[in-house]
Amino acid sequence: MAKISIIAAMSQNRAIGNQGSLPWPEPIPADWEHLEKVSKGKKMIMGRKSYEDKHRVSSKAGNYVVSSQSNLELDEGFQQVGSLKEALELTRKQKEVFVIGGNSLFEEAILLCDNLYLTEVQENFEGDTFFPEFDSSAFKTEYAINFAVSDESPYPMVIKKMVRV
Repeated sequence: MAKISIIAAMSQNRAIGNQGSLPWPEPIPADWEHLEKVSKGKKMIMGRKSYEDKHRVSSKAGNYVVSSQSNLELDEGFQQVGSLKEALELTRKQKEVFVIGGNSLFEEAILLCDNLYLTEVQENFEGDTFFPEFDSSAFKTEYAINFAVSDESPYPMVIKKMVRV
């Protein structure tokens, strides 16, 4: 069975999305660099809204879009599945698979995941989609990288890897 990893970026008020895109104006370079580094060569699972985001993330290894809509037209390299369970079944022989959003997939996967890669942007942003609350005592922090405002990040933030204990 593949290790299940969640990767997400959220604001202080847990916003992960606003009107179909990120809560902040543009992707944060240090966050995207980290995402590319840890997920390289691994398959990704996302919801339809994450797939439709103008800042969509994808993997050359393969991507699954969870949606109940029929006849969803997807770009090459993406396959529609009906549930997280189906996507996990299709990726069971992988070493690791990444769940990249949105909220409903995070809510389901947080109970199953082995790893949680979480970028915490240290500002509040307007949002209509939020990262779910979870029991942080179920995880230990493997690393935490602090960023001050710089070219790498227009906001103070922390990038963490948390592992289920």
